Amino acid sequence: MSFDFLFKVVLVGAAGVGKTSLINRYVDNVFVHDSTTTIGLDFKTKDIQMDDKKTRLQIWDTAGQEKYQISFSSSIYKNADVVIIVFDLTYEDSLSKVDDFIKGIENNSKKDPLFAIVGNKSDLENQIEDVEQKIEDLLKEREFKFVKTSAKEGTNVNELFFDIAKELKENQPQNQQSKTIVLKDSDNQNSKSKKKCC
Repeated sequence: MSFDFLFKVVLVGAAGVGKTSLINRYVDNVFVHDSTTTIGLDFKTKDIQMDDKKTRLQIWDTAGQEKYQISFSSSIYKNADVVIIVFDLTYEDSLSKVDDFIKGIENNSKKDPLFAIVGNKSDLENQIEDVEQKIEDLLKEREFKFVKTSAKEGTNVNELFFDIAKELKENQPQNQQSKTIVLKDSDNQNSKSKKKCC
């Protein structure tokens, strides 16, 4: 099938934060409780119709476990149009790795990609840790957007990818605008956890 725009979207984050589940929810509208750990790389595509243009997102899933992680010097990061860094709202240690991902990708990218920070598993309300101050400190000197999602319940997942696609399309040379991704952050979000991948 033909398309007007093709953008590479790369999801990164620690193991078990729900990268695979976010992609599966968005592309196939499914949630698998016991999805297997990603080893190396995998990707799916989804087409979005905006106005009279078709945008294709090539969405890359990366391994979270250190022994399977792809080097930041890899072309998968160098050529990314947008990087979504995912952490687990119920596991504060996964947030501490976000800054390492940002620096590693910024230091190796050829494209100056857009960034979005995603706190997943918002449906586990009773287990969510108090990370608001840490997120504020992390984003203080950056203009990245932050959104909470639930791969399990689908909260904010479609909005996340649609807003990214819209911003990428608008940032094309003939209509160059700011590199800010406008994401909707509702306090009402939900997500599934997965030692697996939720």
